[in-house]
Amino acid sequence: MPSTQTFLWASLAVFSLSFTPPGKKKRKFIDPVNMDLSVRPGDNFYQYANGNWVKNNPVPSSKTRWGSFDELREEGLVRMRTLLDEAAANAAKDPKMQKIGDLYISGMDSAGLQKLGYQPIQSDLDRIAALTGTQDLLKEIAFERGHGIAAPLIGFNVGPDRKNVTQYVPQVGQGGTSLPDRDYYLKNDARSTEIRKAYAVHLNNMFRLIGRKDAAAAAATDAVLRIENALAGAEMGRVEMRDPYKTYNKFAWKDLSATTPAIDWKAWAAQMQVTGADSVIVTNPSFLKAVNLLLTAVSLDDWKAYLQWNVVRSAAPFLSNAFEEESFSFNQVLTGQKEQTPRWQRVSGLIDRSLGDLLGELYVEKYFSGAGGQPAADLWGSYPAGGLDER
Repeated sequence: MPSTQTFLWASLAVFSLSFTPPGKKKRKFIDPVNMDLSVRPGDNFYQYANGNWVKNNPVPSSKTRWGSFDELREEGLVRMRTLLDEAAANAAKDPKMQKIGDLYISGMDSAGLQKLGYQPIQSDLDRIAALTGTQDLLKEIAFERGHGIAAPLIGFNVGPDRKNVTQYVPQVGQGGTSLPDRDYYLKNDARSTEIRKAYAVHLNNMFRLIGRKDAAAAAATDAVLRIENALAGAEMGRVEMRDPYKTYNKFAWKDLSATTPAIDWKAWAAQMQVTGADSVIVTNPSFLKAVNLLLTAVSLDDWKAYLQWNVVRSAAPFLSNAFEEESFSFNQVLTGQKEQTPRWQRVSGLIDRSLGDLLGELYVEKYFSGAGGQPAADLWGSYPAGGLDER
């Protein structure tokens, strides 16, 4: 679901195109300054409409894309930083500010995080190390899903039934891989091969950071790669995933469990706080059969390595410098991003994802005023009214 912050950006963009605040110069809906009029629109309309804006607005080193809406978002982030600084300063005075302020203070305490190393996730790693069987594995995945960790193995959510949108229904999808798409595991072109080699190095480095020695780190790396490659091989491709009929497979819980003997789906869903439903929609039934096979064929030690990796990769951007730098180093290989996003922006993004409703409430209180939610005059900065390119 889009966050409160996402809706704020969209609202601001709409207001920006239609509203001229008092005392401000009227905006142009299409500004020729942002266009390259030397190009014939029939030859290259994108260059004609956006050419000068693209030329004068290179992608910042800490970004992988840049457009006029990103510029607008940056202005909003600056205002959010002011709000977060105020929340941190007034955390003890205002209950609304306390949760926001405390989280912001802890996220910005890089010196404190440096001292902690991977201690913040030590209990998670120890809990996984103590697992004794398949049912423990499934309980651990349910626990991670309910405690803010990017849950592995499958996708699971509750949403509208596509064939009866008045009803909400549990939905199970394919998942469990760390790279952005199954093709990263399956294609053999030069770029995909380079990424897989870098990923193996990245895995090994991360396991070393949590104390694994040479042989143990190599074994854990191999386990994660074998499991994720098997999951990727069972996933549907992007074209298949666009087929609304192929991805709609409705099962009663007991009928779905009959196809995957290692998983009691109704009991597992209850562990993930989903009860009361009598059926479930499955995107890719063949994928779940592959998961069932892996649960019985892969050793417990390999599954532990896979689950520990899931914890580490979820937490790495928020741990000590070594984890943060290693995480960003691999992200550079994937995206080409040249510089790390400023820490305050990463922390504000975390707060928006975790406490978006409360953050949105405080944002509106501070920056919106007047009848009907009229935006306050200080919201309106300068950004291109034309040149709506996204790169």
